[in-house]
Amino acid sequence: MLTLSAVADHKKMVIEKLETKVLCITGDRISLSARFIIEIDLGTGLTQREQTILLNSARNCEVSKLLTGNIEIDYQLGFTQK
Repeated sequence: MLTLSAVADHKKMVIEKLETKVLCITGDRISLSARFIIEIDLGTGLTQREQTILLNSARNCEVSKLLTGNIEIDYQLGFTQK
């Protein structure tokens, strides 16, 4: 969670612990869905406001935007000439 570390550093927050766990729950063959549950442990010592700032930073990071946006995959055999 590099984003959280960068935000904490920028805001002069001291994080004593930064641990994340990601659980992926996939749907069946019909729905072809995936749900991610992301647990973030910031330890103790941060105010509720600081925790909220860091949680919002995680929600708005580039990876989160990619995973919640429209994703297209284009498979091609061979390599294109550049």
